[in-house]
Amino acid sequence: MDRETALQDFQKKAAIKIAEFRNGITAYVLERAEALEELVRTAAERLGEQMEKQGKESVSFLYFSILKTDFIGGRHRIMLHALDMQWYLDEAPAEVYVDAGDLFAPLMELWDALTEAGGGYGGAVNRYDITHLIFDQLPVYDTAVSYVLRWRLRDWEKKSIFESVPRTPYWLVKWGQYRDQTETLLQTDRTKKEASEWTEALAKARHKPDRMVFSYWYQGTFEGGSPKEMDMRFITFEECEIKNMDFKDCNLEGSRFVKCTFSDCTFPGCNLWGADFRGCRFERTSFEGAELSAAVFPAESVPFLNISAEQLQVIGLDREEEA
Repeated sequence: MDRETALQDFQKKAAIKIAEFRNGITAYVLERAEALEELVRTAAERLGEQMEKQGKESVSFLYFSILKTDFIGGRHRIMLHALDMQWYLDEAPAEVYVDAGDLFAPLMELWDALTEAGGGYGGAVNRYDITHLIFDQLPVYDTAVSYVLRWRLRDWEKKSIFESVPRTPYWLVKWGQYRDQTETLLQTDRTKKEASEWTEALAKARHKPDRMVFSYWYQGTFEGGSPKEMDMRFITFEECEIKNMDFKDCNLEGSRFVKCTFSDCTFPGCNLWGADFRGCRFERTSFEGAELSAAVFPAESVPFLNISAEQLQVIGLDREEEA
């Protein structure tokens, strides 16, 4: 059998095994959500120690990466690569590694299955062909892990996950391929924002739809300029005043509002799945017609927010202030 015919036949068999792998990987990663959070915590602790050794004052960019060279060498670990505000011009980045445990077990099983399937072609299918297919699955891992960690790391401050890492006011955490495609896990920017910056960002978002995703708004007063139909997933407002705002049909999945005050705001048709309003105050604000599954509100405010009986069944109530 010539190589071209062998590869075509092998790829048909491989496609079935890869489909089975992809169908199960999200559930596998979800089952290890707590272990993933601990992996990040361990890496952060080691990073803090490494920065102290290097005399590195602070970092701004933290990248968790799966290294392809590790797979070739049979090692299963994650690298945390940290840089200061100079980004890749940082002349002394800090690096640490943590054991990935059984995170990659399904990928190793797939590798074994593809190796076995490729063994019947008299050498026409080689190790390179199989490795190439395995590396094509790494972005699938990245997507599943990133989804889990975005939610697990939202309370990073309360959990003290990055406490040992000196950080600049603006810093972010990403997961993905080393110096290649990555996905944002969290972003913090504790520099006071002016109303003009909000207006400018909204204008830019009309042409760049993901402009507001993961954006961070700190200690600002924002009024009007309603962001209708915008993608604002995982946006954060901290200690802000939000006035006369109509969030009609916006996607605010995973958004956080930390100690904010709302006045005369509405959220019709808005996706607020998993949004966090703990510690917020509301005046003449309505959530009528919004998707509120897994959203969390201060218990004492709920009766005044036009939340229906159906919506009430799917939200979480925070009574921490009452305690």
